[in-house]
Amino acid sequence: MTMLKTVDDACEFIADWCREKGSYPGHSVGTEFPLPDCIVRLNARVGDLWRSAKRQPGPIIRYAVPFLGLLGGHDEILNPIGYARDKNGVVPFVWENQGVWGYGFDPDDVDQLLVSGDWCDGLRSDFETEWRRIAAMPEDALVCTLLINLCMQSDANWDDNTPKPDAAHLVLWQHPAWSDFDGFWINDERTLIYFSGWRVTRR
Repeated sequence: MTMLKTVDDACEFIADWCREKGSYPGHSVGTEFPLPDCIVRLNARVGDLWRSAKRQPGPIIRYAVPFLGLLGGHDEILNPIGYARDKNGVVPFVWENQGVWGYGFDPDDVDQLLVSGDWCDGLRSDFETEWRRIAAMPEDALVCTLLINLCMQSDANWDDNTPKPDAAHLVLWQHPAWSDFDGFWINDERTLIYFSGWRVTRR
């Protein structure tokens, strides 16, 4: 059974993992269109990191503590203060670090996740830049992105040939729409996270 279901679950797990006791609530966000509730809750929990989290100097993405990289450690979760509809009426809310793919929502249907670009749903040979619906919600995308940003920081062990460690037998998060990888797994002691997307093991 997947352990993390919501943005709140993910933030609490990551704070516990990083031994982060700080509070980083953002200011209330007013937009001219409705927002997914998960974005409102993310902002209420860690929204100040859009303003206060600063990367350490150097070519490798690094923050003073991993928790500070939640919103932009690998993929960028966009600040809702700057949200705007694109030419198709879609509001992007996450961009992959090189702009290869993105997540968005339609303010008229805020619970439906939209994806664009070379996302992990089998379109590797057919790069599609238009927004398309998948069987997931914006909250699913945010939980996944928060975990990626935790796992992909510089002190993780990257090895494309590494299988999932036997100890990592508890499903932290997975979703059938993310068909290109088997999700995130942890051990009983919560001292190891395995991300099957890039076969990253973080201790």
